[in-house]
Amino acid sequence: MQSMSFEEMTLAGKVIQLEHRRVPTEAIEYDDDNARLRYLSQARANGSATKTPEDLLREIPDAPKLRKDIELNGDLRERIILRAIGNGKFKAVEGNRRRFAFGELRQKYPKDARWQTMPARILPDDIDPKSVALLLSDLHVAGKVKWDAHEKAGQIYRMNKDLGIPLDEIVIHLHAGKSTVTRWLKAYAFMQERFRTVDDGKYDKEAEGKWSYFDELYRSSELKQHVEEDPEFADKFCRWVGEGRLPKGETVRRLPAIIKNPDALHAFESLPVDKAFTEAMRIVASAEPEQDSAMFSLFAKVREQCTDIGSVREIMRIRTDKVAEQRLLETYNALVSFMRLAEVEPPKA
Repeated sequence: MQSMSFEEMTLAGKVIQLEHRRVPTEAIEYDDDNARLRYLSQARANGSATKTPEDLLREIPDAPKLRKDIELNGDLRERIILRAIGNGKFKAVEGNRRRFAFGELRQKYPKDARWQTMPARILPDDIDPKSVALLLSDLHVAGKVKWDAHEKAGQIYRMNKDLGIPLDEIVIHLHAGKSTVTRWLKAYAFMQERFRTVDDGKYDKEAEGKWSYFDELYRSSELKQHVEEDPEFADKFCRWVGEGRLPKGETVRRLPAIIKNPDALHAFESLPVDKAFTEAMRIVASAEPEQDSAMFSLFAKVREQCTDIGSVREIMRIRTDKVAEQRLLETYNALVSFMRLAEVEPPKA
């Protein structure tokens, strides 16, 4: 009979005991509600519903590396966390990838006793979903084994929307900035509640694969204001993302410049998908060269600094500091030389 031990853990002010023992590998089922599996199942559009958890986990790029690491080590370095679900079965609340690796090793070495059971920490039967969510957040949001941003956002969304945990409590528990947690929550909520439902759920299957677009949306104060003040714009943004008018998530950063230019916006909305963004940015760049040029962007920043009242300190320094004055003259001479190379005659003062 195998020995058992226990550890105590405090979650949300409540002390819980986790039982330590080995559990038959075949008795451990995957947790479909796990943030990573939930993401994978939704991100693999066009047929992902027919894929098993094994199919999804097998597609993770580092799956072979994890399996090889466990094989060389001969066991897990850290126990997985299980919850009993009856009839001698358990659900892998935490450790689905390790469960998958053990399953493959069990198939590879069917007579090797090492892969027949897994070292586990078993949650008490009466543990509530809030405590489980807080535990996972400790491990993967605030802890050392980090989830990706979309997985963190999905966990925060579930904690707030499904389990009713107040935002301030989530912020404290995750040791995260309130602005970041709020942004992730709003972006994920927009994706789940707006993008996945617009036009009768037309883009529902691709939602999770588009997370970066919504993260960028809520990073932009201009776009966020458009969304909050104009429901029609919110639906338009969903369609732009769903149709593929924005090639990558990072191109959302260019949207404010497109929206400000009527001709660019018309091209962006009316041209074929594969040409819309490129042509819109060409129109924007013809009116604002700084939009597609690092040098002109730098020129814009210099102009802004030279006309900003906050530059008074620098002006006073130039008046009294000979080195600062020399740097200004060197910059002026370099700019004049550049203008002449471009066949632009410097205007006389």
